[in-house]
Amino acid sequence: MIPQSMNPNPTRMKTTIRLAVFMPLAALLLSGCAAARHTTYIDPQFDFGSIERVAVIPFENLSSDQGSGKYVTRLFFTELLAQKVFDLVEPGEVSAYIASHQGMSDKTAELSIEQIKDMAKSLNVQGIIFGSVGESSELRSGNMSTHVVSIDARMVNTETGSTVWSSSVNTSGPGVFARLMGIGEKTRGNASRGAVQKLIGSLVR
Repeated sequence: MIPQSMNPNPTRMKTTIRLAVFMPLAALLLSGCAAARHTTYIDPQFDFGSIERVAVIPFENLSSDQGSGKYVTRLFFTELLAQKVFDLVEPGEVSAYIASHQGMSDKTAELSIEQIKDMAKSLNVQGIIFGSVGESSELRSGNMSTHVVSIDARMVNTETGSTVWSSSVNTSGPGVFARLMGIGEKTRGNASRGAVQKLIGSLVR
């Protein structure tokens, strides 16, 4: 016979079951407030250990948010530098090289293999990172506002001109549950930094 103190309490069991079902669901709903679509490609044949020095080209701004290209470029440079994986060319040196080559500033994402090799030789790099900001805007829902961003980045092997890493992050606004709870608001800085960290996290593992 089971002692009275060891008899299961039906009420307590029901509460435990409800919590076990509700908590994962709540976590899923809450995570929706910071949801982001993230796609990454990595060349499985490429030896990333061969890259010691990298140049980050100023990100193109394809959004209507003026200045977001420069802002995201600075964020990306700082976050990548903090990883201490690559030696990065100073932004001023990169800008000076681009400015010295007529017409390059408008077509940095469409450089030929010859232009890539020339840049690599001049800047002494083994990898070049290009990027773009596709969207950077404020999303409002009632009294709540949040910032959504879409950022793409890719690294090119300077010997072949081929893309060895490519990643895209597209953040979304808060989900229905987050709006009801009044949570999930993000500034441009928070949204952009989070997206950049996801990008770099897929490159530096």
